[in-house]
Amino acid sequence: MFGVGGFCLLFVVWTLLLGHSNDFFWLLGLAPVVVLGAFSMLYGVGEWGRWAYLGVFLSIPLSMLLGFLPFYPHDKLAASAAPLLVASIAYFLAKLHYYRKSHRIGG
Repeated sequence: MFGVGGFCLLFVVWTLLLGHSNDFFWLLGLAPVVVLGAFSMLYGVGEWGRWAYLGVFLSIPLSMLLGFLPFYPHDKLAASAAPLLVASIAYFLAKLHYYRKSHRIGG
């Protein structure tokens, strides 16, 4: 419930941002809702307390904001590949962090 609900919350916020892409105040107003959705997904997937995974969930909407930059290529492949690539790298780094943390010598 929390994982899907948090994802839906992020999707609704993203849809609202696309409609008001020129208004910076929408971005500031909806940023806390995005963070709430990320915390909800973190709880929903059973990773509460493993805060590095927040980077994975927050990387998706943050990488989608690249589309608002004027020099960003606006073809469909780049628009879909950038969030996937950024989220994959963030996931790999979070897994690496917890792997190193669990395999420390003497810890």
